[in-house]
Amino acid sequence: MKAAPGIHLVDAYQFGRPGVGGVYVILADQVALVESGTSLSKDLVLEALDGLGIPRDKVRWIFLTHIHLDHAGGAGALLPYLPSARVVVHPRGAKHLVNPSRLVESVRAAVKGRFPLYGEAIPIPKERIHEAQDGDRFDLGGRTILALESPGHAPHHLCFLEEKDGLLFTGDAAGLFYSGRLVPATVPPSFDLEASLSTLKRLYSLHPSTLLYTHFGPRPGRDALSEYGELLVWWVELVKRALGRAGEEEVAVEEVLGELGRAGWPVDDPTVKEDLSMSARGAMIYLRRREGG
Repeated sequence: MKAAPGIHLVDAYQFGRPGVGGVYVILADQVALVESGTSLSKDLVLEALDGLGIPRDKVRWIFLTHIHLDHAGGAGALLPYLPSARVVVHPRGAKHLVNPSRLVESVRAAVKGRFPLYGEAIPIPKERIHEAQDGDRFDLGGRTILALESPGHAPHHLCFLEEKDGLLFTGDAAGLFYSGRLVPATVPPSFDLEASLSTLKRLYSLHPSTLLYTHFGPRPGRDALSEYGELLVWWVELVKRALGRAGEEEVAVEEVLGELGRAGWPVDDPTVKEDLSMSARGAMIYLRRREGG
């Protein structure tokens, strides 16, 4: 679907469902992808490029907001079919794309039974990786992409701003956006509330015209950035109270889901329920780390 002028969103059918995860195609002299989806998304992305009439050797960049497999897992699978492309990633994430063994185990621990839906992580040759620093600009010919360090969801997170039209590719730094509802993205193992809030303030100060969520789709304006900051503070407090009452992590997760259900959240949706459960666990890790520090 067309997400913005010259920007197409490919529904990657993550976890076998539409409207959950996507890959953006930026049309310019040098075509770029933002995100790669999982390795299971490879054929959908290639078919979309063919459908748009884009020669595969014209794709020059794959911008990855971070290395979690639902964002980066498909990069290694795509590269053999995109001979001119290089992968842009945060320096802290690059080594995990070259050797993804630790990344895979981290994802397996975080997502538990959902792990087969994340596909595989194919190692990427080091020479095909570009480690992007904060403030790096990429001239695509007619469009410039600005890399923005944006920790909080993960320490290796980048957002990307298309400067001409003010289009901000948020990755997971601004949460998940499902059917008009913001959902927290505070997954294990490295969520940091203070870093997230600082990132959101910085992104807001850039006055983006449109937020382009990996999960899922466009949202006009920048107000959702401040809205998400308020949601994060509320969310962490909710998880803290539940953990204090329950003591045990999984009991606390069930308490959180029960309270959300009573408040009208769509916890009967399996994907949303799993995302919320995982984010509750990530918030608990953050709280314990903060208390220990």
